[in-house]
Amino acid sequence: MNPKDIYKQVGKNIRRYREGAHRTQAQLALQIGISRASLANIEAGRQQVLVHYLYAIADALDLDSPTPLLATLPAPASHDIEPSTTLPLPEEGLTDKQRREVLRLMGGVLNDRNHDDVREEK
Repeated sequence: MNPKDIYKQVGKNIRRYREGAHRTQAQLALQIGISRASLANIEAGRQQVLVHYLYAIADALDLDSPTPLLATLPAPASHDIEPSTTLPLPEEGLTDKQRREVLRLMGGVLNDRNHDDVREEK
C-alpha cells in the first residue's frame, strides 16, 4: 500500500467513526485542537495526520486506542453495532466498547472466511 492510500484510508476511518459518533468536523476539530479545514483535509487524505492527533481523535471518539483508525478494513459506520447471535460473546466481563471492537474485528475475519469458502467451491 502506498502512502497516499494509507492516508486516504485513515481519513475514511476517521470520518466514519466521527459520523458514527454524530459529530461534525467543526466539533471534533475544536475538541482536538485543530482547524475544521485541517480535519477535512485529513479525512480526505490530503493532509498527513500526526500520531498525537490520532490519539486525540481516538480519545475524543471514545475509542480505547487509535488502532481502529489505522485499520485497512472499513470501519463501522456507527458505534451502534448490536451483538450478533452468530458470535459467542460472554454476557459478563466485556464493556460495550470492547464488545463492539471484538465484533468489528471478528466481522472482518468471518467475511474473509466466507470469501474463501466461495473461492473453494468454484
